[in-house]
Amino acid sequence: MTPETGGPVPPRALRAGGELPILPAVSSQSYLLVRAGEDFCVLPLSRVRRIVRELAVSPLPGTAPELKGLAEFGGEPLPVLDLGRLVGAAPGATPHYAVTVLAWAGPEDARELVGLAVDSVEEVVELAADDVVAAGEGIVRGEASVGERAVRVLALSALGAAPGRAA
Repeated sequence: MTPETGGPVPPRALRAGGELPILPAVSSQSYLLVRAGEDFCVLPLSRVRRIVRELAVSPLPGTAPELKGLAEFGGEPLPVLDLGRLVGAAPGATPHYAVTVLAWAGPEDARELVGLAVDSVEEVVELAADDVVAAGEGIVRGEASVGERAVRVLALSALGAAPGRAA
């Protein structure tokens, strides 16, 4: 396939010896597109374990506003974070069918399962590394365009060991 046309490589484009030309590799990653408040965010698909109906949460007194509380999942306590508050999104309309995304947060060697309360799950998208405009070192690593939408690219590895705290 040629990068210009997307069609097959014509025979004249073959290198000596009949080899195909070496094209630069385009690195892309799969993401889960979600809506949190009025913002759209993408989560690395490799960090997503499951998507479930909105979990019933027991609030914990004296915690950060990003921590909705604890839910029970698989017989174990699960911290549930409000993704909209975590990324500073303005509240959106009341969702018709809110969900909880179960995802691995924290560094790879010390990851923890957390619930991320979101308003909706939209679709799985692919983003190339050069599609992302860097924004910083916190959970919001950058911004990108998905179709006509501006989305925040999130790095769940940036969530510290304590839920609700960014590393």
